[in-house]
Amino acid sequence: MRTIQNIFLRTALCIMCVFASTACSEDEEGAGGGGGLDNTGITESATELEQTVSVYGETNTLSFTAAAAWTAALAETVDWAKISGTTGNTAAGKGSVRVTVEKNTTGKERTVSVNIKVEGYTNIATYKITQSATASGADVSTTDMELNEKMHNYLKEHYLFKDEYNTLTVATDKCPYGEFLNQYLSGMKTNAEDGGIYREYSSYAGERYIYSYIEKAGSATRGASTRATTVSGLGLGTFFSSYIDNAYTKIGLAIGYVYEDSPAAKAGLRRGDVISGVNGVTLNKNNYNSYMQELFYATGGTYKIDYLRHEPNEALKKYDLIPYETEVTAASYINSPILTSYIISEKDKPEGYKIGYMVYQAFDLNFTKELEFTLNQLKEAKITDLILDLRYNYGGSVPVSCYLSSAIAGTANNGKVFTSLERSTTKQREDIKFGTDYELGVSPVDLGLNRVIVIMSEETASSSELLISSLKGIDFDVYTVGSKSEGKNVGMEVQTLTAGGGTYEFAPITFRTYNAKNWCDYADGMMPDVVMNNQNTSYKDDIDNLFPYAFGDWTNMDFNLPLWYSFCKITGQNPAPEEQLTATAINLKAPATRAASTIERTGYRPDINIVPLKSAPLKRPLGTFGSLIYNQAETEK
Repeated sequence: MRTIQNIFLRTALCIMCVFASTACSEDEEGAGGGGGLDNTGITESATELEQTVSVYGETNTLSFTAAAAWTAALAETVDWAKISGTTGNTAAGKGSVRVTVEKNTTGKERTVSVNIKVEGYTNIATYKITQSATASGADVSTTDMELNEKMHNYLKEHYLFKDEYNTLTVATDKCPYGEFLNQYLSGMKTNAEDGGIYREYSSYAGERYIYSYIEKAGSATRGASTRATTVSGLGLGTFFSSYIDNAYTKIGLAIGYVYEDSPAAKAGLRRGDVISGVNGVTLNKNNYNSYMQELFYATGGTYKIDYLRHEPNEALKKYDLIPYETEVTAASYINSPILTSYIISEKDKPEGYKIGYMVYQAFDLNFTKELEFTLNQLKEAKITDLILDLRYNYGGSVPVSCYLSSAIAGTANNGKVFTSLERSTTKQREDIKFGTDYELGVSPVDLGLNRVIVIMSEETASSSELLISSLKGIDFDVYTVGSKSEGKNVGMEVQTLTAGGGTYEFAPITFRTYNAKNWCDYADGMMPDVVMNNQNTSYKDDIDNLFPYAFGDWTNMDFNLPLWYSFCKITGQNPAPEEQLTATAINLKAPATRAASTIERTGYRPDINIVPLKSAPLKRPLGTFGSLIYNQAETEK
C-alpha cells in the first residue's frame, strides 16, 4: 500500500483528478421534503433545482443566496462529476458552486445531486442534475457548427498530419465544438506525436490524449497557451497528498509551489507546507480532494488554513512537524513564472563556486522583462554554474525559449541553429538561430557558462524540451536530473476564431522541431542522466519518491533532492551511498519512503550560503500570450 499519493492538478498535459464528496447522513432531510427551499436557508435561487446536461458533458454554475455560512457537496459518490469553485461559503449572501460533468459513455441516463447545507437550518437544498444518454438537437448549436467548420477547413490545409486527416469523413454538424478535435484526431494513426498515451503511474494509464485544443478565450484552464499577467485566486500551485499520521486517517496537502506575489505567499505559506485543515475541517480521505480543488480554483473568499511545516530538530537529527495557522483571502496577483531564484556560494571562500538556481514555470511572453531582470542578476553575480529547474514547466513561447537558451549558450554560439521548424504544407524547414532578435523587448544576456544542469519531470514539456534539445544540438554540455519528460517535439500556431459573438483560441499541431543535428526523436520523452523517479506504479524503487514535489522549501537540500544531486555534480561530491548509484542511473535503490511524518536529516549538509535574488519590480500589461507561435489574425478558411 502506498503511503504517498501524487495528486496532479491540471497542467497543459494532465487531466484534473475527479472527486466525490461523501453523502449526507441519513437523518438529514431533503430540501422542504421535496426539493423546495422551505427551511433550507436558501432565500433565493438563480438556478433551477433540476437541470439537464448534455451527453457530451459540461460545467454548470449553481447560484443562490444563503441566509448564513454554508457548505456544498455532491450527495452521491460518483467518478464522473466534480464540484469546485465554491464562493461565499464563509458568510451569508450570494454564493455559487461549479459542477463539472464528464462525457456520458454508458449509454444510460444518470443523475447526481448537489446538497447545500446552511448553518442553523434543518433542511438541505438539493440541486438535481440529470445527464442524458444520447445527443439531442440542442447539443449542437449553430455556433458549434460554425466553429467546427472553421477548424475543419484549417486542419485540411495546416494540420501537421493533414494527409491522413483529409481521408476522414468529417461531419461538422454532429457534435459540440469541444468534442470535435477529440472525435476526429484521437482515432488517427499517423498523429501519435499530437499527444500520447498516459503513463503507468497515471490513473488514466493507457488512455489516449491529444495536444491540439480549442477553448473560449479568457479561460484559465490552459497552461502554456493562455496566461494573463494578473489572475485572481490564492496563488497556490500544484499539490500532492500524504497521510500525516500513523493511523492513516489524516491527510495533508503538501504545496508544490506558491506564486511570490500571491495572497498565499503574503499570508506566509510557502512550498512544502502541508495543509491539514481548512476552515476548521480536518482533511481526511473523504474530503481532501474537494478541498484541494477548492483551494486551487478559488477566485474569491477567505480561508482559514491549518498547516504543518518541517522544522529541523538538531538534537534528534530529524524534522518535527510544527503546526501553524493563517488566513488567506483570494485576490488578484501577478503570476510570474519565475517561482524562485538565488545564488549558492561557499562560505568564507569568495573564490569558490557560485551557483545560480532558477525555478522557471513557463516560457511566457508576458514576463520576458522579469526573465531579463533575473538573468542580469545571475550575470552580475558572476555565476560559475546554473541549475535550471524546469520540473513544472510545460512549455510556451519558442522565442522566449530561444532567448533563455541563448543566454545559457552565450554569444559565441549566436547564429547557430537553435531549431528548425518543419510544417506539413511545404516540408521545408524554417531555421531559428541562437541570438535571434524576436523583438521581445529584452536585451541579450550572456551568462558565460560552459554547462547547464536542468531538473526535469513528466511535466517538463514543449519549449522546455526544446531548450534541452537545442543546446545539445550545438554540443553544449547539458546535464539532466529528474524523471522522463513529457515528449512534445511538435508545436502549435494559435489561431483566434470568432463565432456566435464569442472569441475562441484554436491551437492545432502544425509543426515539428529539429535541432542542429537534425534530431527530434523524443516523442516518448527525454530520459535524464540521473533518474529520481521512474514513473512506474511503485515508489519503492525511486531516489525521490515525492518527485517532482516536496515537503520542504526550495533551499533545503534534505527535501529538494534534485537540487542536492545537481549541487553534488557541480562540487564533485557523492550525493548518496554507492549502492544507490549505477552507471546508467536507472534502477536506483531508493531510500525509505518519505512520508510526511518520518523525514530525517540526511547528514549531507554542505557548508553554503544561499542568497535569494530580487524579484523584478515590474508590472506587465495584461495579455494572452505563451503559446509556441501566436497568430493574431482570425482564421477565416
